[in-house]
Amino acid sequence: MELCQIVAYHGPNRWSSVPTLEVLVNWEGRRAWRSSDDPRVVARLLSWLPALDDPPQQTPSVAGQAHSQVSFHKLAERGLSLPEVWRRVTCVLEASAGTPPQYSGCHAGIDDNSFRLTVQFEEEALGRACLETARICVLAALNDTPFDAPVEIRKLVDLADDVRLGPSTRAILHAAAMRNVPCRRLTSESLVQLGEGARQHRIWTAETDETSSIGEDIAQDKELTKKLLRNVGVPVPHGRVAQTADEACLVAREIGFPVVLKPRDANHGRGISFDLMTCEEIAEAFDLALRENSEGTTGVIVETFARGQAHRLLVVGNRLIAAARGQNDVVIGDGRSTLAELIEEVNRDPLRGDNYTDLLGMIKLNEVSLAMLKRKGLTPDSVPAAEQEVVVKVNGDLTTDVTGKVHPAVAERAVLAAQTIGLNIAGLDIVAEDIGRPLEEQGGMLIEVNAGPGLLMHVEPLYGHPQPVGDAIVELMFPSGADGRIPIIGIAGGADASQIGLLIAGLLRKLGRRIGITLGCEISVDGQRPYLLRGSDQDRIRSLMLHPCVEAAIFESQPDEARARGLGCERCDVSVLTSNDPASPSVSVEDLLQGVLPLVHAVPPEGAAIVPVDAPYIDQLLSACRGHMLLYSTVGETARLREHQARGGRVAFFLHDSLILGTGPNAFFLPLKGIESSGHIVREHWLPAVAAAWPAGVPVELLREILASTGLSD
Repeated sequence: MELCQIVAYHGPNRWSSVPTLEVLVNWEGRRAWRSSDDPRVVARLLSWLPALDDPPQQTPSVAGQAHSQVSFHKLAERGLSLPEVWRRVTCVLEASAGTPPQYSGCHAGIDDNSFRLTVQFEEEALGRACLETARICVLAALNDTPFDAPVEIRKLVDLADDVRLGPSTRAILHAAAMRNVPCRRLTSESLVQLGEGARQHRIWTAETDETSSIGEDIAQDKELTKKLLRNVGVPVPHGRVAQTADEACLVAREIGFPVVLKPRDANHGRGISFDLMTCEEIAEAFDLALRENSEGTTGVIVETFARGQAHRLLVVGNRLIAAARGQNDVVIGDGRSTLAELIEEVNRDPLRGDNYTDLLGMIKLNEVSLAMLKRKGLTPDSVPAAEQEVVVKVNGDLTTDVTGKVHPAVAERAVLAAQTIGLNIAGLDIVAEDIGRPLEEQGGMLIEVNAGPGLLMHVEPLYGHPQPVGDAIVELMFPSGADGRIPIIGIAGGADASQIGLLIAGLLRKLGRRIGITLGCEISVDGQRPYLLRGSDQDRIRSLMLHPCVEAAIFESQPDEARARGLGCERCDVSVLTSNDPASPSVSVEDLLQGVLPLVHAVPPEGAAIVPVDAPYIDQLLSACRGHMLLYSTVGETARLREHQARGGRVAFFLHDSLILGTGPNAFFLPLKGIESSGHIVREHWLPAVAAAWPAGVPVELLREILASTGLSD
């Protein structure tokens, strides 16, 4: 089975409302194959991918589409085609990589020798890899050749870790999606836009566009951080910077052993040595810490060693949102194995890995760990006694949620620390024997303040309950239920599209909105000189979403480009299809349909598609539209309009000197004054424009007032 062509649609497209890969595949003589005729193939696939028999995770993404809940092996017994088997294997592999698709489909190809697969993707590179791995898997099952599923799935998981947004960012985006806040990844890194136009915010992992850069710089300076926190009554370790190992020993004698040595500006716990009891140990630890400093930074920090367990507290705004407790990395002796062998065995735990998404990290004997073992008289070749616990790393993975156990006084200190440093989102590292008691009672201390803290330990704790950290960050940016959306109106390209778009813009301005509109290659934003943006419709649509002054966006979508590439935005609150026919008689009804389907698929459930009643593909559009469909007619009321309105649908048409807006049993009469069927603005353009402005939020009374005053100039 040869992949002849792959097309990536990054927005609503002719197949669905979600990013979709379309794959053209050559049958290579297997058109007549059915799973019911070859049960051994099905058995091999199920042995490699048992999840094939799990209930499908997909939900309909296009109106009228349904997914069977019958198990794979039952369907295979009835007879599945090769494309359907490949589709299901692809979906299982995408789910195994952490990106379960909500849409997939099988379709006819360009001729009898080909077929098409379509499947949703989150990241294009990962989607392509899942399709190719599925092809290899299906061919292996057909040809009875080996397929190492665990190895292949691990490759996909590793690729997902490379190309997907990190777990912290995904937690925020998941919360945003639950609030219907639109999200757009702006770079291959973690810069993401939430919201649109004038209502947008941006995040970079767990930092927002309102995170103080001064606060970030202060948090990087550990000595300054401690000084500021000590001044406001937050308990922090005693100590100071030492420029030499001898000076570090003097500081240790001043504050008292045991001590901790740490780099001045490193992070992620690198180069930190704990529980140092002698100047000899300090001398060795000094070099380890010094090497982790960034270029140009001198000296290391010597401070009091706080006994207790490590905790990470997350503050968002003025609230403590989550808390996690850490654990030391420990191996337990069996009286036979060396420390190195015990570590190797522990690292076989499937929860451990080198990826940042793994719940537990790999235990590694780095220089700090080796120095700590040396202080205990141990080496990697030492053989601990049976049941002897050996700590390989202090303050290892944060594994246990303890949010509900945090004492109110500790939470108060955490919030105070974040506010003192000037961070709207902060991770506070606290060492305490019992997080349920005030720090001052037990000698607990706040060790460090982190800007842009990781969220994985709160989103997926190994023990305890996940905390809604993403929700708190989204609420910080979009308070009181705001969703960051601006009205978006898309118009199918054609001879009338520009005039209709300009009329809609004028109607929306009556609401006091600043309009951004792109017709052809020109972009116009109210209050700004129009400018040209060469490229595709997608490029221009995205520019409106990025523009910080746009409060409502209107764009023209050329059907040929929409069919070939999809749209450049995730939704259209209102999609307008014009009534003019194509100039070329060679354009088929099917091509017309494929060119406007992306606009219709982009309409959300609460949105509207404005469609001429005489459209030759109207039944297909009704089936594909997730929102409601408003039918309009420039030749007066028709039987189809009456039927649609009787079923509760919306309609628009001319009746003598009035424009009628109907919805269910109700009708609104909007008298027309001085608007003729000729001139600069013709009445036939007003009909779809008014019909679009209505669901876009312009009240009927305002529309009536505008039409009665003959225009938009005042």
